[in-house]
Amino acid sequence: MMRMFFLLLLILLPQGAWGQTTVYLTKEEALKFIFPSSTFVNERKTLMEEQKTAVEKELKSKLRKTEWEFAVAKTGGRIDGYALVDNEIGKTEPITFLTAITPKGEVKAVEVLVYRESHGSAVHERRFVDQFKGKNADQPFKAGQDITNITGATLSVKGVARGVKRALFLWKVFYGKN
Repeated sequence: MMRMFFLLLLILLPQGAWGQTTVYLTKEEALKFIFPSSTFVNERKTLMEEQKTAVEKELKSKLRKTEWEFAVAKTGGRIDGYALVDNEIGKTEPITFLTAITPKGEVKAVEVLVYRESHGSAVHERRFVDQFKGKNADQPFKAGQDITNITGATLSVKGVARGVKRALFLWKVFYGKN
């Protein structure tokens, strides 16, 4: 009888219940880590239809939304950089990460804030996220070629790479000079 109960429990639990949610940093902690002396202003940006179409064409995928909130890091009147918190699906669950971008449109840092899958959490490690530093929207981000893959975390690697690339294209549209 007990065995049947556990079997029924296994069947009825949602898939996400087996994942392990790990919160590595809050958005505020990540911002202070990356821009220690900055103050922050949040700016909500909306893509116009033609901008959305252009970004989707560059990314070769559809965007889920048109509104994005960037944190602009400033010291006095000088802009130190920009940051975007976004989610991208790993295998089945969203990975929440922050992409910090320099005023020149290059990745300053990537921080995984929340990881929800049971496997693949190595994408939060410094050796993985540091390889995005200095990349811009015009550079390739192919996992296994331009971005080192992690055995057992291929879908998470691809998800984070896709999300960082999206952040760079959005920055280019909203803040970059065309």
